[in-house]
Amino acid sequence: PKDIMTNSHAKSILNAMNALRKSNTLCDVTLRVEHKDFPAHRIVLAACSDYFCAMFTSELSEKDKPYVDIQGLTASTMEILLDFVYTETVHVTVENVQELLPAACLLQLKGVKQACCEFLESQLDPSNCLGIRDFAETHNCVDLMQAAEVFSQKHFPEVVQHEEFILLNQEEVEKLIKCDEIQVDSEEPVFEAVINWVKHSKKEREASLPELLQYVRMPLLTPRYITDVIDTEPFIRCSLQCRDLVDEAKKFHLRPELRSQMQGPRTRARLGANEVLLVIGGFGSQQSPIDVVEKYDPKTQEWSFLPSISRKRRYVATVSLHDRIYVIGGYDGRSRLSSVECLDYTSDEDGIWYSVAPMNVRRGLAGATTLGDMIYVSGGFDGSRRHTSMERYDPNIDQWSMLGDMQTAREGAGLVVANGVIYCLGGYDGLNILNSVERYDPHTGHWTNVTPMATKRSG
Repeated sequence: PKDIMTNSHAKSILNAMNALRKSNTLCDVTLRVEHKDFPAHRIVLAACSDYFCAMFTSELSEKDKPYVDIQGLTASTMEILLDFVYTETVHVTVENVQELLPAACLLQLKGVKQACCEFLESQLDPSNCLGIRDFAETHNCVDLMQAAEVFSQKHFPEVVQHEEFILLNQEEVEKLIKCDEIQVDSEEPVFEAVINWVKHSKKEREASLPELLQYVRMPLLTPRYITDVIDTEPFIRCSLQCRDLVDEAKKFHLRPELRSQMQGPRTRARLGANEVLLVIGGFGSQQSPIDVVEKYDPKTQEWSFLPSISRKRRYVATVSLHDRIYVIGGYDGRSRLSSVECLDYTSDEDGIWYSVAPMNVRRGLAGATTLGDMIYVSGGFDGSRRHTSMERYDPNIDQWSMLGDMQTAREGAGLVVANGVIYCLGGYDGLNILNSVERYDPHTGHWTNVTPMATKRSG
């Protein structure tokens, strides 16, 4: 003997019962919604819905009544729900979901509720995610509520541009901006979101600004933004409590020796930021170059390995540009290098290293930085002499171009960008550690000396 299961049996029964319903055959109850009658079978309703099961099996007054009045939903919604009960299929649309989900909750039709939640999750957008989150919370749709919450955190800069954010109350704004998980490249959109929210209804909301501003991590903003934007904001200038928070941010930048004493929620980076720290190459335990690459994730506070670079090297220069990491030049233990390796990196994939065009000059301990969509490399040591030269890499055409020479040859210098110009600071010229500083203007192509640092430094 063998038990054989057929896939079509349950479906054929449902089809037959639906046909009986539509012809009002063997129906033993009529649901009345908005003066419209819907014949049905008690046993089918009770099997699909705890609501109807309780109604027809307990001592409720509706137990034996031929007609049952259903309140709280429309006739068109009732028709959709009955179709689901008899066919396992529900038609969810943007137009009906806001009526369908509450009705499914009322009648305890779990399948319809799940279908509505999945549909709404597929419709999540910066313009509606906050409303969907509140809708889900009202109807105890936990998974949908969490999905909408995560979406609003992931797309925070776009979400705060829409009306749903502007219409939040203070408590809801506070809950959103204090969250560690919102994904922002800086605190600028957080500050601007708070100011725009207050400006929308200045008279009623201005008093809320100091309380909301304490959840903006202003110490993580750049000094330039603090002085050029925040200091000039009239709302800030008119509030002593707000000024105190701004002064705290300035102190964080002006007194770095006090930062360890200032640690707290406002100095902690958002966990939603997808930034990681990479350590590439360098000296190994035997003082020889290594190819190991390690990643530190501030979210998990854990180190992990990434794919190794293809060539062991130390004294490298590294930059990050558009989610790509570039390892430039260096020393492999025998000679200085002009080769360059690149890693396409995202937080979801480790990626692989591949070679791009080599520099025109071999360089170890060169300075490197990015400006616009270009990479700039200057100075360095080729094994016999230090260089004054600088070259620029264009990733779009995979090509290096030589630019104007610095006035001083140097290795181990710092190369940084400020206000659209490049600064080369300090270094070593083969005889002396330097405190001199040069500035390169990309528009003129010339280097000029500027005020030297107070301290000589290289490294």
